[in-house]
Amino acid sequence: MLSRKVFYSAALAALVVFMAGYAVYSAAAAPVLPTGGRPAALQPNAPAAQTGGTAVRTITVVGMGKASGTPDVAHVTVGVEAQGPSLQAVVDDNKTKMTALLAALKAQGIADKDIRTTNYNVYVESPQPPQPMVEGGKPGTGQLTYHVTNQVDVTVRDVAKLGDVLDKAVAAGANNVYGVSFSVDDPTKLQGMARANAIADAKARAQDLAGLTGVTLGDVISVSEVIGGPTPVFAAAVEARSLAAPVPIQTGELEVNMNVQITYAIK
Repeated sequence: MLSRKVFYSAALAALVVFMAGYAVYSAAAAPVLPTGGRPAALQPNAPAAQTGGTAVRTITVVGMGKASGTPDVAHVTVGVEAQGPSLQAVVDDNKTKMTALLAALKAQGIADKDIRTTNYNVYVESPQPPQPMVEGGKPGTGQLTYHVTNQVDVTVRDVAKLGDVLDKAVAAGANNVYGVSFSVDDPTKLQGMARANAIADAKARAQDLAGLTGVTLGDVISVSEVIGGPTPVFAAAVEARSLAAPVPIQTGELEVNMNVQITYAIK
């Protein structure tokens, strides 16, 4: 019995010595953790990557470029408004005149895809001011007036024909003409010219800043672009002097603006 106790005591002592030695080895082998208990690679807010031990310095500029061109597409809204005391008669009158207007537009070479209805409106107008009192103390009823309006947006792909198109539209019964505007069917070329001008402008600005601050421009680090739509430089003028003479049209120019943001490394 005594020998068994001695054996157990010796085994327990050996186990204690082994665990102590393992603890010492583990403490020596484990990496030293920074404050927070995680390895440096996992620490939040770690410093950004550096080049050659020095953070990359940059200059960021915005360049603006523009290019102008002659518009080759016209857009105009034309329509017919009819009015009268009978709703059905006004609707029929408007329908007849609108049919004639559409026929006149198509006779000028306007395709169906370039004629789009944008407004059809029917409303009634009460007499103003109120009618005077009649016998019996009741106000006079007066006369209601009904209005019917039908309008279409028209795209004219030959700007030189716009004056004739408007003449023929008015002659066919159009009494609403407004919203004349111009555009370029394919703005790709103008956008490319404006983009090149914007990049040149950005580089010039960056060089000026570099010279003023005593540094030298390096490589381009990033480029971003915002594409703008065509902007009219001169407003289009449409003036109907008489149905016997063509409507004078001034198309002016369209201006495409492009902005680019470029970041350069600096030395």
